[in-house]
Amino acid sequence: MSDKKVFTIQLITLSFNWLLAIGVTWWFVHLVIIANQVKDAQTASLWISILAITVFWILAGVLSYVFFSLHRKEA
Repeated sequence: MSDKKVFTIQLITLSFNWLLAIGVTWWFVHLVIIANQVKDAQTASLWISILAITVFWILAGVLSYVFFSLHRKEA
């Protein structure tokens, strides 16, 4: 494959990863709001949300850092 195709595939994968992180964040925030509305115990849903959101954002950040570090032009 050409370098342009590989770069495009990597960029699409990185974009999907960020969409996943944003989607998971939205979903967990939505679950915490629903738990609040139905007067459910928020302890479990809140801590699971904090952990999952942190993991997904850290993974997306690390993958972005690796992607941009590999494609950085040497000066």
